[in-house]
Amino acid sequence: MTRFTKADKAKTPMNPSTRPSLSTPLHRSTSKVLVVDDDRFQLDVSTELLKGIGFSDITCATGGPEALQKIAHRPENFQLVLIDLHMPGMDGFQFMESLAQAGYKGALIIVSGQSDDVMRGATLVAKLRRFTLLGALSKPLDRAALSSLLSQV
Repeated sequence: MTRFTKADKAKTPMNPSTRPSLSTPLHRSTSKVLVVDDDRFQLDVSTELLKGIGFSDITCATGGPEALQKIAHRPENFQLVLIDLHMPGMDGFQFMESLAQAGYKGALIIVSGQSDDVMRGATLVAKLRRFTLLGALSKPLDRAALSSLLSQV
């Protein structure tokens, strides 16, 4: 069984030749980011890390339904979405399905405390949904791993 370290997860699915291209380029200073997590502390940590690496337009949602309300009418407004997998009501897998149905074409990062097997499954689901998946990161979110993922685009 292969174990993913934070560094491995930062590299997981990122073969540029197989990754769908972004419909809108990802620029730290101008890109709009949506962070979806049911834990307020994790939202705060993610927001601070994103600000620390140059993102300024960050929107938070405490679950899938709230995130879908923010993204539904204009999915092109968001260039990057960070999602948790384990959330009450609508988990990350269900959220990815709804996000695909909403027509989201931006980049996606999975951030979760779930097992390696669940993270691999989520990565596969994201690829099957044709998201521009930048990678999957373990909680607690690490600035170096997040920066590494975002340096690929």
